Formats: sequence, structure tokens, C-alpha cells
Amino acid sequence: MPTETETPAARKPGKRDVRLWIAGTSVSLFGDAALWIALGVWMKDLTGSNGMAGLAFAAYVVPRLGAPFLGLVVDRFRRRPLIALLNFVLAGWVCLAFLVHDEQQAWLLYLVLFGIGLGVGMHNAAGSALLTNLVHADDLGRTNALLRTVQEAGMLAAPAIGSLLYVSFGPRLVAGVEVATFLICAFSVLAVRVDEPAPKPPEGTLPQELLAGMRHLARTPRLRAVSIAMGGGLLGFGFIETVIYAIADQGLHRSAAFVGVLTVAKGIGSVLGGLAGMRVLKRVGPGREGLLTVCGLSMMALGCAIVVLPGIVAALAGVFVMGLGTPGAVVGLYTSVQRNSPAQLQGRVASVASMLATAPQVLSVATGAALIATVDYRILLVVMVALIGTSACYLALRVRGFDHADEARPATAGVAEPAAAAD
Repeated sequence: MPTETETPAARKPGKRDVRLWIAGTSVSLFGDAALWIALGVWMKDLTGSNGMAGLAFAAYVVPRLGAPFLGLVVDRFRRRPLIALLNFVLAGWVCLAFLVHDEQQAWLLYLVLFGIGLGVGMHNAAGSALLTNLVHADDLGRTNALLRTVQEAGMLAAPAIGSLLYVSFGPRLVAGVEVATFLICAFSVLAVRVDEPAPKPPEGTLPQELLAGMRHLARTPRLRAVSIAMGGGLLGFGFIETVIYAIADQGLHRSAAFVGVLTVAKGIGSVLGGLAGMRVLKRVGPGREGLLTVCGLSMMALGCAIVVLPGIVAALAGVFVMGLGTPGAVVGLYTSVQRNSPAQLQGRVASVASMLATAPQVLSVATGAALIATVDYRILLVVMVALIGTSACYLALRVRGFDHADEARPATAGVAEPAAAAD
């Protein structure tokens, strides 16, 4: 039996429960990827606009701007039942897509994506917190990398399957698949056995509670640095959601459905990137997850540079390299949040970190949609290289400073020292 002072995160992980969690969330993400590709192509076919298609992704990520509220909700309930309920609700929400028949109802596709983005944002924050109850702190990085690898493997198949189902049977069947994946995720999560402590009661006013996660992130140098770097990197990378349609259309003279092929190439890179991330984390050790984000952002910048070159080979190689870097960047961010945040703030800090990373992405998606009609997509790719590369360099310098501070600290210090003070 665990002692009174032992936290659930310190117990030996239950492999069955971790596998159920990974399987359920991966299946759900598979459905999200298939639906997102299908709805983006559907919007392009309904409106004939690359910009409107690119804004489909903006509708999906905009809800994460409500991160303080979403995180507070996550921290006020037990995470496992909350995640299951969210997936049941989302299964019903997707059915709104069945009402779309022509361009006049196209706005419903944005509404569907907005609702899914809202639910998935809460799912991600709650899932990040729940994982700290399932896995020992030192194993969080490798477990996150494994989870990301399995998810990317599913996403590798999702665009091709989503595009095939869209072309062969229409978008409504893709929406039906998404409904099924949400239900599978809900039942998988309900089957997870976890000793989850009751949420702590509020300790301050509502504004104080809403801003608690942001204050913790701002006062913790490691979290602040990796969040700033990811925000800057995604400020550049967000252009890809619109640019990828121009690459297929203007650069390769293919239909919008060819975006699915490019996404498959990116997915192959992401699977390999997730596997590589596990090896990198094993080599650098716990507490240095920021290095993985540096490597990931660097690869994403390199991929954007390759896509500037003409031809289908360069396009496929470029998106492959982008995919190679994406898992590491994301895993480094969320593992840093999990390792450097107290249990009662896990949901809020994860939501704020997600908001600080994705808010710039929303801005760049909207900007890309506005510029794509008048600015050559290759110019936008050069801007992406500059923004992502600068963010990687910034974080590399910060991580080096943290490492030097760790080396200078006495060996007996820091065992019970809070993460913010340690830096």
C-alpha cells in the first residue's frame, strides 16, 4: 500500500490502463484528423476558395483562446469522467455536419470544427493532468513520446482514409466515422482504472483562480521559455494550413484532394519523429525536455525551406521533414508542463501553455488566408523559416542557461525545491 505522503504519480504505472488511455485518445485523434481533412476539402469544393479552406483549421483552434476557463473547469472535476463525458457530447455535436448540402450551409462546418476544437482543448488539458496520475514523473517524457508516436501513426492513415472516403462516399460518411471514434474513446477512458484524488476546493476569487495557471507559467522560467518558443514557432508554422492548398494547386497543379497525399508524407515523418523523440529523451534524461523542442522546431524550419524548392519531390520531402520535427516540439512543451506544475494546477497550466502556443497560430492562419490570394506562397514559406528558426535559436540559448544553472547548483540542493526556484 502507498504511504500517506506518496502521490498517485509516484506509484508503479498500470500498463493496462496506460495502454487503454493511449488507445482511446489515439482513436479519437484519428477521427479528428480524418474529419479535419474532409471538412477542409469540403469547404474548398463548396466555396472554391483556398482561404476559406484554410480558415477551417482556424475554427478548430480558436476555442483554445479560452484556455483559462477551460483549464479551471478541468481542475474542478475528476479528469477521467470529464474526458468520457466530453467525448459523448462531441459524438453528438459532429452530427451537425449532416445538415450541410450546399454553400449556404457551409458555415455549419466552421461550427462543427469550433465545437470539436473546444472539446478537444479540454480533453488535452484533462488528459495531460490525468497522465501524471498514471505514470511516474521520470517516465512522462517517454510516455508522451510514445503516445504521440501512436497518434501520429493513426494520423498517417487518417488523411488517406479520410480523402478516400470523401471522394468515394462523400463527407457525411467521414463525419459518421468521427462519431464512432469519439464513442470508442469515451468507453476506453471509462475502462481506465486510476487512483485520482478529489479536486481541491477553490482557494481564491474567480479571477485569481482563472489566472493561477498563467501566473505559475510566468513565474517558472523553464515553462516560460518553452511556451514563448512554441508560440513564435507556431506563429510561423500556422501559415502552412493555407499554404499547403496553394502548394497542391499553384505549385504542383493538383486538386485540393492532393493535400491528403502531402499530409500522409508529413505523417510518415511524424511517426519517425516520435520514435526518435523517445531515444532523445532517454539520452538527455528527465528535466531536459526543452532540448527536444529545440530539435523539433529546427526540423520544422528546415522542412519549410525545402518546400520552397520546385517540384513534387521537394514538396513531399519538405512536409516529411516538417512532420519529423512536430512531435518533438509538442512533447517537449507538454512534458515540461507536467514536470513543473503542481497537481491542482495541471489543467490550467496545460491550457495556458496550449493557448500561448496556438493563439499565434490562429493569427497566422487568418493572416495566411488573407494573403494567399495576393502573395506568392513561396514568400510565405520564407517568412515561416525565419519565424520558426528564430524561435528555435531563442530556446536553445535559454536551455543552455538552465543547464549551466543546474550544474552550478550543489548536489544536495533541489530535491524538494520548487521548479520555479530551481531556475
